[in-house]
Amino acid sequence: MSLLRGYRNNFATRGSAALLPLTTEEARVLDVIERYEFKYLVPERLVPDIRATACSVGRIDRYAGPDGVYRIRSLYLDTRGFDLYWANAREQRDRFKLRVRNYPGKTSPAFLEVKRRVQDVIIKSRAAVPASDWRDLLAPGRPPSLDRLSPGARKAAEKFIGAFHRHDLRPALLVDYEREAYESTTDTYARLTFDRKIVCQRRETMDLDASEGGWRPVDHPVQTQTPEPVCVLELKFERRPPPWMVALVRRLDLVRHSFSKYCYGVTAQLTLPEARSARVAGWQ
Repeated sequence: MSLLRGYRNNFATRGSAALLPLTTEEARVLDVIERYEFKYLVPERLVPDIRATACSVGRIDRYAGPDGVYRIRSLYLDTRGFDLYWANAREQRDRFKLRVRNYPGKTSPAFLEVKRRVQDVIIKSRAAVPASDWRDLLAPGRPPSLDRLSPGARKAAEKFIGAFHRHDLRPALLVDYEREAYESTTDTYARLTFDRKIVCQRRETMDLDASEGGWRPVDHPVQTQTPEPVCVLELKFERRPPPWMVALVRRLDLVRHSFSKYCYGVTAQLTLPEARSARVAGWQ
């Protein structure tokens, strides 16, 4: 049985991945971001034009380094049957991902994130926890470190921990990439980001450390099916896109593209030519 067919069969027998909905009170207390997030694969030759538009209405992200970018690394969790992968691949109307995130090269906490998608709406909650404590928080029982968090972080962590144990999740994939981000100064919330150098590697242990020789490209032309290298452009906004975003998309004739870094990463491990001879046991 092929790997993907095995995943499909397992998913069919287990049922779709479901996440309990937020109550109004939880949404108020948790660090929740509710927004729309449109993605586009754009060739690098268009980036200067798009960047100029972003700079005309906003500023570069305050967390960017001297070169204007910062790195993001996420450990994605999934079931043994990769139910969360298949919920995304099949574009299930209500689906979610769990990931642990940090920012390599920076001194920062770890973030326990639940990213839920209900049709086109993105609902993300995240808990900032000490980088040394996040593994302990996922142990059975109620770890003492949970009670040391602020009320908002504790609520968000409990949401993450509940989904983690309810769905029997485990490490699946580590994804690392470089982000160039801009935030609007004319809108309540609007962000424009370019993601590049997206790489991944199989992960079976609960950690964010990586083997430098184990990365596989995710934004490879084989994956993106584009004739030239592209970056992932994301437009993020609340309720309605700002007029400048609408004008930008129309002027450059941009077309939305479904691009899940996690799903593309899983596929990269299976289909890219250089990966075929290095499949990990359990992925065959």
